[in-house]
Amino acid sequence: MNFLNKSLMISADIIEAVKDIYWIDAIRPAKSYVIENGMAIISIHGLLTKRSELFLCDTTSYDEIFEAFCEALKDPEVQSIAFDIDSPGGEVSGLFDLVDYIFDSRSEKPIYAYINDCACSAAYAIASAASKVFVTRTSMAGSIGVIAIHSDISEAEKKAGIKYTTVFAGSKKNDLSPHEPIADGAIADLQGEVDRIYRMFVETVARNRNISEEAITSTEAGIFYGENAMEMNLADELVCVPLRFGGESTKIGDIVMKGELEMKPETEETVEQTMAEENAVEVYKAEILEISKLCKLAHAEHKITDFIIQGLTPEQVKEKLLDSMNSKEEITSSIYQKNEKAENPVIAAAKQRAQISK
Repeated sequence: MNFLNKSLMISADIIEAVKDIYWIDAIRPAKSYVIENGMAIISIHGLLTKRSELFLCDTTSYDEIFEAFCEALKDPEVQSIAFDIDSPGGEVSGLFDLVDYIFDSRSEKPIYAYINDCACSAAYAIASAASKVFVTRTSMAGSIGVIAIHSDISEAEKKAGIKYTTVFAGSKKNDLSPHEPIADGAIADLQGEVDRIYRMFVETVARNRNISEEAITSTEAGIFYGENAMEMNLADELVCVPLRFGGESTKIGDIVMKGELEMKPETEETVEQTMAEENAVEVYKAEILEISKLCKLAHAEHKITDFIIQGLTPEQVKEKLLDSMNSKEEITSSIYQKNEKAENPVIAAAKQRAQISK
């Protein structure tokens, strides 16, 4: 199996270097992860393939990434997960299922992507699935596009005196043969498949990064570096990597945690808690306004501060005001002198009440 006649999500400058290289299926140790300060570091380096195969250069398969990621999610020693990415991209097959799974797992543990130093095409699709993406000043991100190549070697074969005769059934069976020029119909079919995968790619990254599809297509599959990647909303934070000559290399976990002190996954519980807190604030505001109105109606503005500090409800305030009126307690209006430096006493009382409620 090689790259020819296949839709690829890979940086275009890598195509020529790998298009004629073949894989050999082989059993090799699966790549896993290392743990640094409770963070599982999963390396995604080299060309990306669907399955683990023996290749003439560094590769990472989607199967390997999936297995390591699932293991890290279940590992009680792992509090967060970071992808250490240095890849120009690779195959389409198997990519989108992996990306969807990573995206859907955001609620289980914090997931980071550290572009160190290349996350292009399929590799960027994986990076975009993380909750937060970190880049350095030299990081490359993007290349959000799809490419397919047909190699026509018929002229070279003709000069070498080689002639192929192909017998086939089915009018499209020989469409992408390298031994003859590609037919117009075959180009149209291949373009249709490239366009279909491109739409999937754009929709996936737009969802992952919570930006519009138009913003993704406007990149025109360009590659963006460092701060430019952040300006295009392809990354979230710039981190500086200190060089250590003659010593231990900088740890990925340290770099990520410097840029992200704390990040909690958004679960149903945290969403409900946030909504409850927001509702409580709105109720609190409404109660203070109601207390203020009641006191003004009773010409007892001077009691607003005391009622708020005591934490009384509007109903309790109403009862106290009625009791005061029935007992003929003198109720007078108090007008505060304007003082630009002094804080409004009602606001001050509200703050004090909020502190007490904590």
